[in-house]
Amino acid sequence: MERRALLAAALCLVVLLVYQEAVRRLYPQAPAPEETPVAVATVRPDAGIRSAVNSGAEVQSRSGTPAGERIIPIETDLYSARVTTAGGRIVSFRLKHYRTSIERSSEPLEMIAVTAGAAPPLGARFLSADGKVEDDTSTLYTSDRDALTLADAESGVLTLNGVLPSGARVEKTLTFRGDAYPITVALTSDLPANFSHVGLGWRRHVVSGPSKDPETRYRGAVALVDRKVVHELASSIAPGTQKRLEGPVTWAGYADHYFLAALAPEDPAGASAVIGAENDGVQILVTEPRSAPDASPRVLLYVGPKDVEVLEAAGHDLARAVDFGWFAVLAVPLLKLLRLFHSETRNYGLDIILLTIVVKVLFVPLSHKSMKSMRDMQRLQPQMAKLREKFKDDRERLNKEMIELYRRHRVNPLGGCLPMLLQFPVFIGLYQALNQSIELRHAKFAFWVRDLSAHECYPWPGQTPVAGCNELSVLGLQVPLLVILMGASMILQQWLSPSTGMDPAQQRMMMLLMPIMFSVMFVNFPSGLVLYWLVNNLLTIAQQWWTNRALA
Repeated sequence: MERRALLAAALCLVVLLVYQEAVRRLYPQAPAPEETPVAVATVRPDAGIRSAVNSGAEVQSRSGTPAGERIIPIETDLYSARVTTAGGRIVSFRLKHYRTSIERSSEPLEMIAVTAGAAPPLGARFLSADGKVEDDTSTLYTSDRDALTLADAESGVLTLNGVLPSGARVEKTLTFRGDAYPITVALTSDLPANFSHVGLGWRRHVVSGPSKDPETRYRGAVALVDRKVVHELASSIAPGTQKRLEGPVTWAGYADHYFLAALAPEDPAGASAVIGAENDGVQILVTEPRSAPDASPRVLLYVGPKDVEVLEAAGHDLARAVDFGWFAVLAVPLLKLLRLFHSETRNYGLDIILLTIVVKVLFVPLSHKSMKSMRDMQRLQPQMAKLREKFKDDRERLNKEMIELYRRHRVNPLGGCLPMLLQFPVFIGLYQALNQSIELRHAKFAFWVRDLSAHECYPWPGQTPVAGCNELSVLGLQVPLLVILMGASMILQQWLSPSTGMDPAQQRMMMLLMPIMFSVMFVNFPSGLVLYWLVNNLLTIAQQWWTNRALA
């Protein structure tokens, strides 16, 4: 009965995977709509800063910027940024150590993307208790410098001064460091005290992309609210709507699979955030209390990679943006071990192989115990079959005889499962470490595997492969060889595994069913994960062969 339930569950999973893949191919993702200027939802504090109405003040055509606008270039070891005096916004932020694609000729990755006609990010907004809003969209700032170049641990300050539409003066101060991504932003204004809150906004235009491409998945707003990470995918936010996040807001911003742009207020306890939608994009406003008219609330702005070590150094619990799931306590040390290997090998493909070997060696005693238990169960199969035949009409007597048989031969029927269950969290942690690791982005291994974060090309007839996938052509066909090898290794592993009471027909079915199911599932996974699973299978096969010889 247990075998039938297992087989039914496996068949259901296969049907689900095939159905999802068929639906995805029959109904491909719609292309991104044409970019048009849209209104941005503002927040007006009214009896506790409640969410509010749309305001056209935030939308401004770049062609309509005031005369005298200047662009201040900022150069550091990590990024190249451009700040405009029109609104004091960041119009460009390029990461020098990350490129748009795997090609060496590709441009450094641009982190700023807004809808045509919309104001760039980092707009300031002052909010009063009676619903008034002052923002710097139309403010033409003056700058205390024409450019800023920093190296190593050097720091520099860019001070922007301007006048708000009401005539109040405003000062926006940005502090940069040459060897770090975080930027400190301070806002000061002589607005009256009833303007009790000040906020900074971030906006990001999101272009639809292939669902199989890790670069275009998981795009949307993310925030750490009351010690919990909140995700809002761009595709799930309805245009013209907004979501208010109350409680301690440690940080909020925009993220995709590998990169993050987040605003972390100085006073998380009194901060709040609003997530809204624009045409094919998201907008985030983070507000915090303004204790006095001359107070300078500070916000840390992080624009950079979702690198655990870099995020930990930035503070504000920004490392929580990397979602390792429930097994983060295992994934983070494994990721650090992967980086340690990389300091010697300089090849993340070899590092994955070494890491898999280390994990496998640590679990050799448990794996050996599991295989030995399965062998013991296999030796008892003839006696178990006789008992089933003898007491086929007496289930209670059959169970008692089975227990006595196990006791007499000192066999634990769960001995083959428990060691595997103990290893399962580590395997999941390693999987999460590889899946979330920005280190694998554009990391080459060997031969056709040019990017360990991309999947292998396997377009159906008439389809165009996703740009950047690992392409291997055999007789004019795209072949996911790594996935095929992984499936073949699973078949060999199933063949070497001791049978546990299944009849031969069921055993042959499972021998093919599980590899096919995993191959269908892994064909869309990053090649680094497929490599990990393939190496793990090969090590398991070697251990099974050795155990079979030792116990023969």
